Amino acid sequence: MANVNLEKKVVYWRNPVNRELRMGLPEAYPAPFGWEKIVCGTAMAAEFWSNEMRKQERIAEQAKEEERERIEGPMKKQLRSHMFNLMANARNNMNREFLRKHMENYDKRPNLTETRRVSYLHAEAYEKSYR
Repeated sequence: MANVNLEKKVVYWRNPVNRELRMGLPEAYPAPFGWEKIVCGTAMAAEFWSNEMRKQERIAEQAKEEERERIEGPMKKQLRSHMFNLMANARNNMNREFLRKHMENYDKRPNLTETRRVSYLHAEAYEKSYR
């Protein structure tokens, strides 16, 4: 996108204390107390601040995933240990073989709790064909 003036200006609010960035209301409305209002009059400015917001969201998502791993990691480790214990103490070879095959496929499964979310301004998504 070139440095084109926008008909409808994109507004962001930024907290100068923790540098948190949020989408704002239209330009006519003031920013909440303690927040800076950033009005993007050009497409280049809108893309820049949209990119900053994506970086902020990516950092927040990584922190959420690390917290989830910190909580779920010990549970998964204990469950895996329990499965190996059951496999070692199985009553017969059929049960042992079933648990062995299950453990082989256990690590191949996709992690359903892991998410990758990317947000774009409507105009950016349209331009990049994210429809």
